[in-house]
Order: sequence, then C-alpha cells, then structure tokens
Amino acid sequence: MLKKFLLAIVVLVLVAAAGVPAYFYGAYPKMRPAPPMTAPRVPDAVDRGRYLVASLGCANCHSPVDETRPGDFPVDSKLFAGRVFPADMGLPGTVVAPNISSDPESGLGQWTDGEVARAIREGVSRDGRPLFPLMNYLNYAKLPDRDVLAIVAYLRTVKPMKGSPGTTRLDFPVNMLVRTTPRPLEASPAPLPPPGAERGKALIALGMCTECHTQSEKGEPKPGMYLAGGTAMRGPFGTVYAANITSHPSAGIGAYGDEDLKRVFRQGTNRSGRQLWVMPWSATQHLSDEDLNSLIVALRQVPPNPNLVPAPELKKTN
Repeated sequence: MLKKFLLAIVVLVLVAAAGVPAYFYGAYPKMRPAPPMTAPRVPDAVDRGRYLVASLGCANCHSPVDETRPGDFPVDSKLFAGRVFPADMGLPGTVVAPNISSDPESGLGQWTDGEVARAIREGVSRDGRPLFPLMNYLNYAKLPDRDVLAIVAYLRTVKPMKGSPGTTRLDFPVNMLVRTTPRPLEASPAPLPPPGAERGKALIALGMCTECHTQSEKGEPKPGMYLAGGTAMRGPFGTVYAANITSHPSAGIGAYGDEDLKRVFRQGTNRSGRQLWVMPWSATQHLSDEDLNSLIVALRQVPPNPNLVPAPELKKTN
C-alpha cells in the first residue's frame, strides 16, 4: 500500500511538473495578429523616426558599444547589428538585442511594418516569441501609432548589417515567467503630453532612466528608491554606480542648476566636470531643447532621497 501511495505521489509531481510549462507555453504570450499598418515613407516621418531612435538610445541596445569610451557610444561600423548582454551584468541569463537593420536575412528586411510595430510596443517577435523586457516595450506601448510608424519608417532606411548576434537564453523560471509580460494593444495610445512636467515624466519612462537609477531586487524596483541611484555597473572601465537623480540637495541633483543638468545630458559630465561612463549621453545629447527642458522639470519634481552613492572605481584606460 505504501509503495502504491508513494508511486501515486511521484506520478502527481511529474504531471504537475509537466503541466506548469505546458500551461505557460499554451496560454502565453498574450498576443494579437500583427496589425495591418504601413509606415509612411516620407521625409517628415523618417526624420521623426530618426529623432526618436537617436534620443531614446535604440542603437545603444541594438549595437555593440565601445566600452573603452565613456557615454555608451555604439560602434559606428556595426549600427543596429545587435548586442549581447551577458548574465554577469546581473541578468537572468544571456539577453540578446537582435539585429534591427534593414538586412533581409539577419534584420527586419522581411518583417511587415505591423510586425515591427507590434514588437516595439507589445513585446512579441515576428515568430510569436515573447521579448525579454530589457526591451522597453511596456513603456513604448505608450507611443502613438504616428510615432511608432515613424520609427519603422526610419529603420527601413538604415544600412543593412549581415549576421545575427545569437538568441536570448534565459534561466528557469524566468524563461517561463517572461511569457506573461507582453500585452496586446487595443487601440493607438494618445499623443505624448505637451511640453512640461508630464512630457518629462513620459521621457523618463521611455528613456529607461529607472532601469539604472532605481535599485532593483529580483527584477522589481526597491520600494522607496525611485531614481535614488546606487546600482553598480561593471565593465572594462571598472565599476561605476548610477547617480541619485532625485531632488535631494546634496545626495541628488538639487544643487544642480539647469545648465549643469544640460551638460550631463549633452556632454556627459557631472557638476564637478568628471566624465560619466555608463550614462548614455551618446543618446540623450540628441534630445531637443523642448524635450530636455521637460525632462529637467520632471526630475525637479522627484521627491528627495538621501541615498549616498559610492564613488566610481575606474581603471586606467588608453
């Protein structure tokens, strides 16, 4: 009797172990067919797309970067060829940002405009795979049709790059849980807010400022640490810590004037003149005056947090 009971327990465990993955792979990701969208191939749309791609840092994630140079600058000869983010960056596995050049084999050349737009805002690849949310689709979902199609229009113009950087390989159970993240859109989101604090808040989300400047634990932001800095980032340059960018007068940016902050975003130097390394000012330098002013207004409204950030530990570079 005992043997039969133990055997029944084993069978139930095996069935449950098989059933959980079957559930996640059967029920998720939630997705809709790629919408029948067409990006306008006109100069105004391409220019708008070029601005969004540059200022939001799309090339910084989808291109190898020069890690011997501060500012997270993409390698010019490999723009949009894809980038590998290894697990030692604190990720649950190896995350690969794919080739998004216009190449017909390795890039987006055979994707429809609707498939590209769906990937950007809804987190689903052409073949139905869920995208790891290092790709900022949960916030890009706020981009209206006009803007996402402008991005598509611009990407159609970029130089094709041959070759694939590989595929994402996530650890268990993240490889299943990530399937629950994509969310299909039902309609075009509203246009971005007019210039001012609300536009700035939208830019904080679209620019992924929280990804570096808010400490996280097990993939979730730590309560009470919004934009308070302290996240360690390591590379050939050494170790740097994301700055506290709350409005605190000493630990944060409260003592920074507007021109000080503009130098951070345009030139990558802090108030004392020190060059900033991981801060992607290669992208933020492209922000229009209108958008940058809105971003600064929004940062001024972030509640002060006294969190002190360690000084960087930089290695000598050539």
